[in-house]
Amino acid sequence: MRLSAAATAATSITRANIPAVAALAAQLTRHHPAAAWLTPDPGSRAADLRGCYRLLLGHALRYGYVDVLADDCAVAIWLDRTQPTPEVADRLRRLRQVCGADVGAALLLLDVAACHQPLIPHLQLAVLATDDPAAAAALLTHRQRQLDRVNIAAFAYAGTQTHLGVLMDAGFQPGEAVWLPAGPPLWPTLRPPAGLENSAAIRPSAC
Repeated sequence: MRLSAAATAATSITRANIPAVAALAAQLTRHHPAAAWLTPDPGSRAADLRGCYRLLLGHALRYGYVDVLADDCAVAIWLDRTQPTPEVADRLRRLRQVCGADVGAALLLLDVAACHQPLIPHLQLAVLATDDPAAAAALLTHRQRQLDRVNIAAFAYAGTQTHLGVLMDAGFQPGEAVWLPAGPPLWPTLRPPAGLENSAAIRPSAC
């Protein structure tokens, strides 16, 4: 699919947009393997994801970036890891509120993800929500142009082979798959800073 110039225009959001963007991201990711692992009950999955994304979006507006395509077909949530940032305020209580009985899986997912963060300053693509590879590429290009101007790396987990292919096409280099307990794999990927082709020297070891 080829997107029009208007459709590939990325926009930012305000706090007033958080509920709508959280609902969009939940709709676009509810069938992902990691989402099914996080909330096995399909009846409560969308609500759990909306709640998690509301927390994440609020955090990203303070300590990162949120990019949405103009036609609302894709969302990218970036966290700024170029300097130390606090965790989500009162994280455990708020996760319990939105995840209920699945809070243990949410905390485990966060712990597993934290084990493979790069040791260098970077932006973390926490969520890339879209069903359209062309839309994903448009959002990645938008943010990566800015990262390349300041020689900052980007890091992301791929949750599906399709997602992994999109990231690799954008210059992300995959590491070994990380398996969630009794669940699906996640592929840590790193796009090195501009001018550094090989990311092997800057990858952390697993926890």
